[in-house]
Amino acid sequence: MKGPDDQVVKVAKALADKTRVKILRELVKHGPISCGDAGKVTFLSQPAVSHHLKVLADADLIVTHKEGRHVVASVNRAVLKKFASLLP
Repeated sequence: MKGPDDQVVKVAKALADKTRVKILRELVKHGPISCGDAGKVTFLSQPAVSHHLKVLADADLIVTHKEGRHVVASVNRAVLKKFASLLP
């Protein structure tokens, strides 16, 4: 059984990488972006960006959906707000 701290740990682990923090900041600042646009922000390959987006999605920090052939990511503000409320 998962406890309430499991989500906090998962979010903290996802944010322990500067690339994922950079992607999340971009999403917060500019709204939804495609995987390709995230690659332009991070200067990483598409597979690397996809990996980072998956980690963020697994932590419920972002929500992704398909638009044609593109995957678009947006911030899950409820989870981000809940996590931020735990910080001093």
